[in-house]
Formats: sequence, C-alpha cells, structure tokens
Amino acid sequence: MEDLRARLDLVEPGVDVMPALVEALREALRAERSLAYGVDIGPERYQVSYLHSSGFSLSPETAYASLDGFVGTRRDPWGYFNPANPQPSQRNRELQFQAPGLESAPPVAPRDDRFTLWKTLGIPSEEQARIQTQVRASIGGFLQECGLERMMFLRVLVCDGPALLGWVGAMRSEPFNPRELHLLRELIPSLQRRLALDARLREAGMLHAALEASLESLGQAAYVVTANGRVAFANSMGRARLEQDAGLVAEALKKHLRGEPTGAELSFTPLRLTGTPAHYLAIVQAEPQHALARVHALSSGWGLTAREMEVLGRLVRGESNKAIALHLGCAERTVEVHVTRILAKAQVESRSALIAKCFLAS
Repeated sequence: MEDLRARLDLVEPGVDVMPALVEALREALRAERSLAYGVDIGPERYQVSYLHSSGFSLSPETAYASLDGFVGTRRDPWGYFNPANPQPSQRNRELQFQAPGLESAPPVAPRDDRFTLWKTLGIPSEEQARIQTQVRASIGGFLQECGLERMMFLRVLVCDGPALLGWVGAMRSEPFNPRELHLLRELIPSLQRRLALDARLREAGMLHAALEASLESLGQAAYVVTANGRVAFANSMGRARLEQDAGLVAEALKKHLRGEPTGAELSFTPLRLTGTPAHYLAIVQAEPQHALARVHALSSGWGLTAREMEVLGRLVRGESNKAIALHLGCAERTVEVHVTRILAKAQVESRSALIAKCFLAS
C-alpha cells in the first residue's frame, strides 16, 4: 500500500505514473487484469483520453482503438455508470460486481455483500435482471472482445466533484476479498489527488496555448510581465522589440508603478490569481504612421508589388489570411500566393520571422 501511495503522491508532477501504478495494482489485488482510462466528454462524441492496462492479450494500440470505438458510439449511460455525470453513490468509492456475460445467468455474489453493485446503486431485486440484460446488450460484445465477460470487477470512479477523472480497477475470475476491497479504498484519496493534478496540468498547457494564440492575434507587441519586470511571455512582435531594447518592458513597468508616463507607449493591465505574485499584461500601442512608413521602405527594398505591400501592411498587424482576403476583396488562396512571394522576397521562411524582420529593420 505504501509503495502504491508513493507512486501517486511523491513522484513529481508531469510524470505519468499510471502505467506503473496499473501494473502494481494488478499484483497488489492478485488480479488477472487491471485497467485505468479516462473519457473526454465532447458535444458530438465521447473519446478515450488515456488508457493504461496490464494483463491483457490485446496490444495497447488495439485495446485503445477497441475502447475508443465503444466509447465513441455510446451515449449516457453506458454500463453501470454515466461518464458525463457519475452517480454520487459511485464517486470515489470501491465497487465490486460481475461483468454481464453474453448469456443470461445470475450474478456471482461477492464474499462481502456490503460492496455489491446492486446495494450501491439502490436497485431493487426485481429490477436487477432487467438492468443486467440492458448492460449485457450494450457492452457484452466489447467485454467479450477484451476477454472480460464473466469476470469479477473491482473498480473506482475517480472523480473531482461530478467530473470523471478516471476509471481505475482490476478484474479476475474469483470475487475480491475484504482485504483487497480495503486496499483499493485506502488508495482512493491518493488517486483522486494525482488525477486531479494531472488534469490541472493538462488544462494549464491548453491555457498557455490559448494565451499564445491570443497575444499573437493582437497585431501588436505584447508581454506577460512579473512585478519585478521579468518578461514571462512575449509574442513574436514583442520578442523582436526586446532584441532591439532588452530593458524596454522593465523600465516601462517601473514608471507605470511610480505613476509616471511609460515609454514606448506601453499599457499595463494587472493580472491577478489567488496564491501567485502580481503579473501584468503589457501591450505596445499601435504606431500606425511609423509602421506604415516602415512597410513602404521595406516594400521598396524587397521589390514588392503594390498589392504585396498592402498584404505586408496587414501581415505586420497580425491579420490572418482570411481577414486580409475580406479586406482586399479577393480569395484566401490569392492571399496565400501573395504571402508566399513576400516570404521569398524577404528571404524568410515563416510569418513570425517576417514580422520579426520588419520590426528589427532600421
């Protein structure tokens, strides 16, 4: 037990501990198989977000494709729970039950009736056969494909409130005993903390990508700055300006905090998050006349046509090909051709490199 907890609590964040944990859980529970998976709840279809298994004859790729195919075609609920909103009685608690076989048969009673499926779900005896038949028709084929029909399951739905973080459990031919039920129960708090942390880290990565895309779309130099003036993030225009003047943002922030006018026409907006030091969003305000003069000078030096110069002017403001096409009244494909020619004449390979070259040009 201590070893399993250590895998979850002590291994540093960002390290995927679940593959080793699933293997160790199978051994600790004396199971034939063990499994952990997550489900992304999308508007059009559900899909498997991760899958780790031990003791299966299927390859990881085949097992993933099989489960994802089943998940993607089912709606709520499937099996004995609803992945979009698991019943409160099933969240973060161990549960033992027999997989529904392909033929009608009474369920095998676990050795400790307190942990049976039916008692947890509150389903009366007269309803059990109907539910078993319904689940058998829904997932019987999938269970047979994975060799799980007729096996006993011991699992926990690890949840953060109503959100399912993961299905974690083990399977074998014989019922699990009270000691094994207790072991999984004692592991649940560590599972919940670890899977919640992993979910937060994935969300943080997505938010960082959203921040990067948002600041790039501004068409102006932009930065996320700490209270001591360190630039934590800069978009491509911002990086180009910092190459010209490394102390630009720090000096402007000092003036802003003293209530003085800032240089480079920088505006600062406080970013506040509980438990973290103050940060600021800094944006260099547009310089239309200066930028227009620079585009004219570069267009002449690079031999751009009048149309290409117009496209360049909108490129440096961060407009997309689609937006440029709407402004110019032409097809998006035509803009793509103009952009390709501009990159070739400027001798750069990407839009970000082109924008940086524009700002670095004297």
